[in-house]
Amino acid sequence: MPESERKEEILSRLKNIKGHIEGIIKMVEEEKECEEVMLQIIAVKKALEKVGYFIIENHAKKCLSDVENKVQVQKILNIMMKFLS
Repeated sequence: MPESERKEEILSRLKNIKGHIEGIIKMVEEEKECEEVMLQIIAVKKALEKVGYFIIENHAKKCLSDVENKVQVQKILNIMMKFLS
């Protein structure tokens, strides 16, 4: 996937998440049931995780494809592990 398509995909996903968060804010303002609010929060959390995985996957593909420097590879892997833990 070309870099511009990756960027657009990430932005699209983040804008979708932003819409969900705005919906949660409205739900809280309208004093919706806790269970309804929590279900939406869980959905946003999962969506953010997916965006993070997408970014990490693309970063790894881009950065590790021709890296011979072991220090750089370890740095990238450390970033990935911080996100995943």
